[in-house]
Amino acid sequence: MSMITAEFSPLASSGTLSLSQRSPVPSKTSNSSTSRRAKRRAAKRGEGESAEVEPEDAPAEQVEAEAAPAYTIDDLAAATSIPSRTIRFYQSSGVLPKPEKIGRIAYYGQQHIERLEMIGKMQDRGLRMRAIKDLVTQVERGDVVLHEWLGLEEQLSSAWVDDGPKLLTRAQLRELIGERRPGFIAELVRAGTLEQHGDDAYLAPSPGLLQVAARLDDAGVSVDVATGAAGILQKHLAKAAKELAGYFADHAGDGFGHGDSVVSISDAFRELRSTGPESVRLIFAREMEQVLRKMVETGETSRIEKKIDKKKRRRKRGAAAGDQ
Repeated sequence: MSMITAEFSPLASSGTLSLSQRSPVPSKTSNSSTSRRAKRRAAKRGEGESAEVEPEDAPAEQVEAEAAPAYTIDDLAAATSIPSRTIRFYQSSGVLPKPEKIGRIAYYGQQHIERLEMIGKMQDRGLRMRAIKDLVTQVERGDVVLHEWLGLEEQLSSAWVDDGPKLLTRAQLRELIGERRPGFIAELVRAGTLEQHGDDAYLAPSPGLLQVAARLDDAGVSVDVATGAAGILQKHLAKAAKELAGYFADHAGDGFGHGDSVVSISDAFRELRSTGPESVRLIFAREMEQVLRKMVETGETSRIEKKIDKKKRRRKRGAAAGDQ
């Protein structure tokens, strides 16, 4: 299966380029008579404000015989709310077909409107022109069905867990993690688990991990140690996730998904949303179990006990020195 790389596009961030937020496009029926009159007038004039010039004039009969609605570039810009310069850019990039030339005037049809809608959907998903051109080519060849690809892309791009950043008041924070010991909130802020916004607001980048930190603190695991452990997990799991994504992509249609259809690949990724995290939990639990058992068998637990005793003696000496 050919994989399309989604790249961020500066054009996608412009409010003038996304068709998903534009006014409805006129239908063929409502514009046919107006477009034919515009073509006849333009053919007689042989010029226009935004006309694209062709060296040879076409016969007038060809203009009259044209039944499909046609738009000059200004008409198309008005119908789609896309600036003329952007339409020309799409043409030069190879993602929009060239217009039909009648006389000295360039005309666009319904297929151009549909293609602009397609481009808008791809830009809404952050694709650059190079990636859009690649996808358009595959759609035209019949290698990719657009709505199936959009479904797969949506499946790959949507969140796997409902744990987005959340702005909390002090009361909401207390409700989330309960009453805490003095200094705990300050430790969370220093560790980056919380970000203070003003006097009575905190941003939690991950409310779920914030709750984990609170539970670990109850068990005697400091914020610093918990943050360090989270960093270790993130480092190794990020590498594993990248390798797994590539592995599944390499086996798409060949062991990953039923058959080689885009829909089957999308279904396989959907199933990973539940089985993936559960697999990580089971594998991590088994690995930790084996490592801790080995620590007991090799006598490393005695080293931990000696370290604790050493800290106790140091604390007692410090207390005695303070009394003196």
